Amino acid sequence: MTTKQKQNPQNERYVDQLFQVAEQLSANFSLFPEYEDNAVDHRVKGLVSPQACDNRLEQLTSLDIDSYIEQVVTPSENSARTSAKEVVKHLVIKTITEYEDGPLYTADAEVDFNGHIRRIGFICQNREHANGVWGPQHHNKAALIAREFASHNLPIVTFIDTPGADASEAANTGNQAHSISHLITEMANNNMPTLGIIWGAGYSGGAIPLATTNILLSVRDGIFNTIQPQGLASIARKYNLSWQECAKYVGVSAFELRNVGVIDGIIDYSPTDADEKRLNLLQAITTGIESIEASAKEFVQSTPDLMEHYQHSIERFLSPSPKLDKLQKDANFFLAQSPTEHINIFGLSYRYTRYLSLRRRIHSTTIENYGRLAEKEVPEGQLQERNERDRQRKFQNWLQAPEKIVYDDGLHKSWKSFWSKYEGRDDTRGAIARMFFGEPKNNYLKAKQELCFKLGLYLFNRWKSDASVNFQGLLDYLENYKQRRFLLRSDDILEAKAVAKFIESNNSALAVYIREQLPHEMRQELTQRLTKEKSKGELKHSLASALNTILNGSVIPEDIRQELKLSQNTMTLSNSAVCSNIEANRHIIEEAFAPHIQFRQNSMQNPAHPDITILDAILHDELRDSFAQVAQNMLVFGQLYDNFIYNLVNVAKEANENRALSHDSLKSLLEKSIAEATEGGSYTAQEKESFSHWLSYFISSNQRGAFLKSVEEWKKLAFPRLSDTLFVVITVIFEKLLPEYHAAETDGKAYVGRINPATIGRRKDFWNRLTMAYHDLLIQEVLDNAKRQKKTSAKAITDYFFSDFTEINASLMSADPVSFPGFRNSIESALKKGVTPCGVVTGLGTIKIGDREQRVGALISNLDFQAGAFDMASAEKFCKLMVKCARLGIPIVCFVSSGGMQTKEGAAALFSMAVVNDRITRFVRDNDLALVVFGFGDCTGGAQASFVTHPLAQTYYFSGTNMPFAGQIVVPSYLPSTCTLSNYLSVSPKSMDGLVSHPFLPELDEQLRAIDPDMPVARYTVHDVLERVLQGYLTAERLEPDTSGNSTDLKIYNEINRVLIHARGCTAVKLIRKAQENDIEVLLVASDPDMDSVPVDMLGPNDRVVCIGGNTPDESYLNAKSVLRVAHHENITALHPGIGFLSESSQFAALCGNHDINFIGPPVSSMETMGNKSNAISTAMSVNVPVVPGSHGILTSSANAAAVADEIGYPVLLKAVHGGGGKGIQVVESPDKIHALFHQISTEAKAAFGNGDVYLEKYVTSLRHIEVQVLRDSHGNTKILGLRDCSVQRNNQKIFEESGSTMLPENLEVAVYEYAARLADAVEYVGAGTVEFIFDLANNSIYFMEMNTRLQVEHPVTELVSGVDIVSNQFRIAEGKSIADVEAKPQGYAIEVRVNAEKAVLKGDNIEFTPTPGLIRECVLPEEDHVEIISMAAAGKEVSPFYDSLIVQIICYGKDRDDTIKKLRAYLEKVRITGVCTNISLLKRVLDDETFQKGDYDTTYLPHFLEKIDADEFILEVEDAADLHANAVNADALRIDGSDELKVLSPSTSIFYGSSAPTEPPFVKEGDIITVDQTLCLMEAMKMFTPLSLKQFNRGEAELYPANQKFKVTRIMNSDGQQVNQGDLLFVLKPMPFEAHSDGNK
Repeated sequence: MTTKQKQNPQNERYVDQLFQVAEQLSANFSLFPEYEDNAVDHRVKGLVSPQACDNRLEQLTSLDIDSYIEQVVTPSENSARTSAKEVVKHLVIKTITEYEDGPLYTADAEVDFNGHIRRIGFICQNREHANGVWGPQHHNKAALIAREFASHNLPIVTFIDTPGADASEAANTGNQAHSISHLITEMANNNMPTLGIIWGAGYSGGAIPLATTNILLSVRDGIFNTIQPQGLASIARKYNLSWQECAKYVGVSAFELRNVGVIDGIIDYSPTDADEKRLNLLQAITTGIESIEASAKEFVQSTPDLMEHYQHSIERFLSPSPKLDKLQKDANFFLAQSPTEHINIFGLSYRYTRYLSLRRRIHSTTIENYGRLAEKEVPEGQLQERNERDRQRKFQNWLQAPEKIVYDDGLHKSWKSFWSKYEGRDDTRGAIARMFFGEPKNNYLKAKQELCFKLGLYLFNRWKSDASVNFQGLLDYLENYKQRRFLLRSDDILEAKAVAKFIESNNSALAVYIREQLPHEMRQELTQRLTKEKSKGELKHSLASALNTILNGSVIPEDIRQELKLSQNTMTLSNSAVCSNIEANRHIIEEAFAPHIQFRQNSMQNPAHPDITILDAILHDELRDSFAQVAQNMLVFGQLYDNFIYNLVNVAKEANENRALSHDSLKSLLEKSIAEATEGGSYTAQEKESFSHWLSYFISSNQRGAFLKSVEEWKKLAFPRLSDTLFVVITVIFEKLLPEYHAAETDGKAYVGRINPATIGRRKDFWNRLTMAYHDLLIQEVLDNAKRQKKTSAKAITDYFFSDFTEINASLMSADPVSFPGFRNSIESALKKGVTPCGVVTGLGTIKIGDREQRVGALISNLDFQAGAFDMASAEKFCKLMVKCARLGIPIVCFVSSGGMQTKEGAAALFSMAVVNDRITRFVRDNDLALVVFGFGDCTGGAQASFVTHPLAQTYYFSGTNMPFAGQIVVPSYLPSTCTLSNYLSVSPKSMDGLVSHPFLPELDEQLRAIDPDMPVARYTVHDVLERVLQGYLTAERLEPDTSGNSTDLKIYNEINRVLIHARGCTAVKLIRKAQENDIEVLLVASDPDMDSVPVDMLGPNDRVVCIGGNTPDESYLNAKSVLRVAHHENITALHPGIGFLSESSQFAALCGNHDINFIGPPVSSMETMGNKSNAISTAMSVNVPVVPGSHGILTSSANAAAVADEIGYPVLLKAVHGGGGKGIQVVESPDKIHALFHQISTEAKAAFGNGDVYLEKYVTSLRHIEVQVLRDSHGNTKILGLRDCSVQRNNQKIFEESGSTMLPENLEVAVYEYAARLADAVEYVGAGTVEFIFDLANNSIYFMEMNTRLQVEHPVTELVSGVDIVSNQFRIAEGKSIADVEAKPQGYAIEVRVNAEKAVLKGDNIEFTPTPGLIRECVLPEEDHVEIISMAAAGKEVSPFYDSLIVQIICYGKDRDDTIKKLRAYLEKVRITGVCTNISLLKRVLDDETFQKGDYDTTYLPHFLEKIDADEFILEVEDAADLHANAVNADALRIDGSDELKVLSPSTSIFYGSSAPTEPPFVKEGDIITVDQTLCLMEAMKMFTPLSLKQFNRGEAELYPANQKFKVTRIMNSDGQQVNQGDLLFVLKPMPFEAHSDGNK
């Protein structure tokens, strides 16, 4: 057909012919047209033959579901599977360049093409990291690398190996959908041959970008689908389908995919094959690329329109239209910028044939061609059956191996107490004895109740999510106890291997019978544990489960019993109508397997036996009936807890606004939840009364706190789609509010209802995220109500926006290609209702705005069919619409609400993403036509990640659009609305071009703002956007949302009656003290460890503390938004930022201003200027304050740094602009080191501070550290209060601070005061600040160093000498008052020493100090007139491992320096702190040192001083002062009562880590046999990690764990990241007999 013949007869508009005929060509396109069958099989080598493919396909079809999963899915998910990165390194001859970022691996490498060396670009998903899951940064980087490979003319090979793209909160916030669309666009638009290989699992939007290739192959055991089967099962949950069934229905194997044309061929290779077979993989790659290139030549020769297209492309490049020119400047994907980069005709061929290949993979049908059938019967799914089977298996496992009661100290204590009371229950006592000791019978009943209660709580947390099933199972077990007691326990199996081998391979009738009766999973597990045995315990467990399945079944058939030649007694029992099946089968099995199975013993009733288990206790005659009642109550409690979660939405608004629940609200919540938990006829009135008594007992129990915290931790995993912060609220309701409510109801006490948790756990940004969680509940309620109104149907949209709308291609519909269960019924149902079974409606219509109107193409989601899921028919309609609109020269407007690709169409549907994405590129790029998309409703998944966010689309969202990459139905994690809701995301230009108001729900913005006043809302409408379309704009205009809900004031002055103190430790002590002196009420925020601290104890009756949660600074005090949430809810209008944490954060100060909070500190502008060291130096220079010679600005490269260093001379100091606290500083001694150290500092600074900018200055080798204290008010009054010398330092951290300097001349002292005042005035500073200087001793010069825009730890030194109360004046200044009357009156001398909780250790030849957190036993700090104490230390207080080690500031005042030194030294002699090591011994030694006393030293004094002292003597002195021997553990305390097992207790308060990294194996596992030298775990305190071994407990003569002894690890008590306190149980060990030592690890 000639070009003329193809011209539209209506002379519509010239359109590129290739674009027009693509849809027609793709129907019959073959990469190699000379072959009629699968052409790739003929051209590409190393593939499985067609016949072999057919044979394997036939085998797969015949497999049952479990066998299918085992053979198809399991191999691809094997964690030991070779990674793509590893195989690429084997395939290539030489790697030119490579790039790796976690799961992304790329390489430019040389490959042998049968003797000819060529370079290939590899882009791989690397399963070695994050299982191959890519985040937005990986997709965007891969797009850039694909572009780079193309620019070097490299063919590209992709390795697909991912369970899907990252769908987490961070990924959604980072625009994951956009990044996937971007990569698809780059891959589809690439002008090089591309070949994709499915290497492992290829699922979802994570796979399709790398599958957008000319040829797509798979290794033999690769799998590919639109979504993981588990996600598909969630979508199809109404049909009760298990994920295993879903996988088989859609057909995920390579052979099924090849059969339906989803992939082009199967490489005869698997990652598990021998190395020699790798040649097939190499051949497939090389011949695949060559075949693509050969087909390109053939396509060029046979397609005359291609040359015309090329000519048109050149014309557009040489003379781009203004629209195209702007488009190319704004585009974020590759467009040629020079003639050299411009695509050639073969590149066009690769690109075009790639589209045809992709387009050929998707299919639809028409209503006319669809065969109407009666609704197909949906097969009964196995989901519930499989889940029930799995739950029962886990319960049976527990029954078979219940833990010993001695393992839990609390239970064991209650167990012994119960039995002592039981034995004395009939004792008689006199009246006085009864008064003191109680009635024996009552004591027995109380002990019994307490034991049963504790057993219930223990098992609830032991079983976690399985608790409801297991308690019911236990009730059934107790009800049928006489039969169930015959079931096997793991310990009954004496020779596990012998029994397992018999079952597995023996041909006797019994073995065959057992194999036939066992479920597939159970047989598979048994086989795996026999062949890959890690421990005998696991195999015993599996065997007990397997044999109990037999015991629970029918009596073993008589013919088998006859063959076994059983005893007469067993034969009689098996034929007895009285004997149960379980009992009979137990006797048969015991005899059949004797002596490998132990004959049943009577249940253990001896309470003193060390091996008694929890099950033995429950089954005991004295407890069985009572515990059954507890089990029933635990079932109700579990349901009650869950119902509280479900009903939280009813109280979310009140809880969020008031941080409290009213009496009536809690009553309603409780009554509703209990009613739901006990509904139905299964709960009698007596059982409901029993639970009421249990709940009362629970409320009064001191066990509830620890129990609820444990429940909270695992419940958040059971409800992964809810914010974990809400579980803290549930804990508060149960732990605090219910007791309050109960007391109010029963005793008439006051009910407050405040939600103020005492501990929160390791939850970062808790209060902010809790507010978000409340908002989410309420927002979802609003959006659900909006959906229920059904105002956004396709008809409603066409009627509202278009006149004379005409639908086109109306009959295209889904072809149901894989006959997915239930999908056909959905199609039939739609047809009956007159709804086309397709996810979209397309057509032509006219939009009119004012006097202007425009004919446009339209695509609208069809929510009446499958909620607008984008099926293959939708893709075909979209492609045809684009062709039609290109001919007419009209833009396209889309209204899209879709859950993503139509997953029920199988893997082929995934290619709809690539097909539509490619056509949009060509539609906009080649036709100068706009494509505008409005997302609304739920706009997620493949639609979002392919065309809604296409780089060339103009993308806008309605207010209230839910727009995550993947919907919550398939993402098992909590996604806050801040990362999914269009309103929140609209503030980022990378997320969208703008937010528009919802045309059908005008009240929506107001409803959303009512929930969150800070929520961005729309300024513009859909018509504002369409007006630009009418004007012909090809690119979008950014429409900013309305964020005016925020205040904009930055600096606030107001009267301070109540202040939030954002500090901890000594700083908090000082600030609370000063606030109380000034009659200011205090609201203190404290982390979990700080909730039991000295600052909290200081609070008065009108003060309050709010737990901010978390342990580390990152989890607690550094969470600015949470601090502000607390301030808002507590009606706080002033905040003191303390010292450290956020005190120097200008962003935090600005946030305070935006939220109308008086930040007691300087203005934001001052902080920004002086907080940036480069700006601070520039400011100093501008007011003639001398600075250290250097770069005086940011260095852009190491070459610049070297040039400056050469000019001022070495040594020099490299400094990170945002460094501090001794970090981000590096001395450079010589030119040969400057380049490497520059890059090191820049990299480290970027990681630590988020900014890698570096500057350089002269390194002053001998200096004193001088600082000047400044006060300045908002009226311009600047007060200089004095200076401090802080030259006694260690690792840039101050230890001594003095009110004067022994070496600074008077003229320089006057100068530094003047310099400090100049700087404060220059930046219009307000508040307390410190200007730091370097005193260069060699040159007798002063240089400005930096300004600390906050209070300093050492400020009390200046207060004592100047007589000025600095903190009180901070409050005055913050109120806007003048300090004109403040005058410093220097008198006397002061020295501060910092007492740190740290011990001295020898590392190499140097003495170093490491933190020693733990419990302070004694703390003696005498009160004396000349000494000020600021202490967070006190007897019985813990020194936390999470923060700095400062525990006491001691500030001594004297008439002069000598007098002060003497007084301070005498005072330190009276100080006594034990339980933790401190540096007091060091402080004493320094005060005694002649050099220090003379004052003739520089900042190197302390390191040199430490070099001179006797290290061993000093270390011992520090430990003796702490009285550490009192902490030593007695050997008897390690023994477990009644057992030979030993405890391993934590030596200190630390964080427990069982492995060196999350990806590394644990140091020890249960069952391992270890020596005393072996590392058991890591103990982390204050970012320092210490390996723990048994050897460390052996001190001197106290050998707790003998060196020649080996031990078996029987229990590990903690998980990674868990805090352990000194004395907490870490491990349980069993000493091994010496003959067992040679066995090694088992």
